[in-house]
Amino acid sequence: MTEALSWVLTDTANRVYVEQCAITPASLGLPAAGGAWSVSKSRLQGGLADGVDVVDINNGHLSFTVLLSRGMGLWKGACGDCTIGWDSPARGPVNPMFVNLLEQGGLGWLKGFDECIVRCGLNSNGAPGIDRVRDNNGNLSEVMLNLHGYIANLPAKYVELKIIPGKRPQIVLTGVVEEARCFCPQYRLVTTYTTEVGSNRVDIRDEVENFADSPVEFQMLYHCNFGSPFLDGGARLVSPSLEVAPRDPRAAEDIKTWNVYRAPEPGYVEQGNYHDVAAAADGSTLAMLRNHRGTRGVTMRWNKKQLPCFCQWKHTSGPAEGYVTGMEPATNYPNLKTFERERGRVMTLAPGQRYVIDLAMEIQESQEQVAAIETEVGALLKRKKTVVHPQPIAKWSPGA
Repeated sequence: MTEALSWVLTDTANRVYVEQCAITPASLGLPAAGGAWSVSKSRLQGGLADGVDVVDINNGHLSFTVLLSRGMGLWKGACGDCTIGWDSPARGPVNPMFVNLLEQGGLGWLKGFDECIVRCGLNSNGAPGIDRVRDNNGNLSEVMLNLHGYIANLPAKYVELKIIPGKRPQIVLTGVVEEARCFCPQYRLVTTYTTEVGSNRVDIRDEVENFADSPVEFQMLYHCNFGSPFLDGGARLVSPSLEVAPRDPRAAEDIKTWNVYRAPEPGYVEQGNYHDVAAAADGSTLAMLRNHRGTRGVTMRWNKKQLPCFCQWKHTSGPAEGYVTGMEPATNYPNLKTFERERGRVMTLAPGQRYVIDLAMEIQESQEQVAAIETEVGALLKRKKTVVHPQPIAKWSPGA
């Protein structure tokens, strides 16, 4: 069998909905090449997760869960003996029906925040606050922007699973999520997860389309969050950073150790650093979080031409408070949209325009694999020293 096999799991336009299914090599009459891979779809029941649709993908070595009800985010996973993700105080996955995004001055987004990879956008992605935009009558009006936008709390309207046979079969999951309403911007996100059976990697391709008849602003940030076993006291961020600056005075307190993480510390107040990273001629770049011993690592890869900005989020609080760090490639820095617009970092999509973003997550399970990524990062830097600013700088932070 050489042709791709496909299943439509959700298609609201044609009233198709599959609540449960399970697919394995045995169920398809295929050899279990590379391991006992499987894909299953289910709907969760009970608590705040009630009604959340999930797809569990296991390629025989790497497994992960995609949340169809939460913007196609990647929730948690495992690779070998490494768990992937973090333990959020917002025990989820949380059905968006329980999330009021405008609660607490626009911080309600945090009530559902516990994914490993969560998209922030599409109309805005930074701090909450007031923006001024033209309304449907052409008048300037004030609107409240919530933290990190809407896309992570919207369900997919179309989901399709494909198995591409071969020596190393590929598992491909595609979902379509729309962020639109009358008199407002209209976005369509088509996201595709692809993983090869037996591999330590998942590739993500997002296509964001403006399906309105007028230009719209666009922002996207990938909040990629990890805890143990990659994060521990003395863990390091390995990145080809040409320039690093603290987001605010709080982050400036530890800017001398910007790439080193603390052990869990109850009551720790988050810190954020903004980076400019080096990239290859084709725009490809990466960043790795590695544990203190250098025996485990998780690497995010992206293209700087698509995602020119990078934010590092430190939240090394107590375990029950969410011991986590974030690697965040983005189209802009996560400040209030008004500031990013003034600095020319808010994109505009023409009617019908599509913006393509490629992202990948890899797991390093040995000292040798971690060292190989460190060598790759060093090659991008070409012996350049990272410029570390002791205080926030005006081009990246408001009020600097």
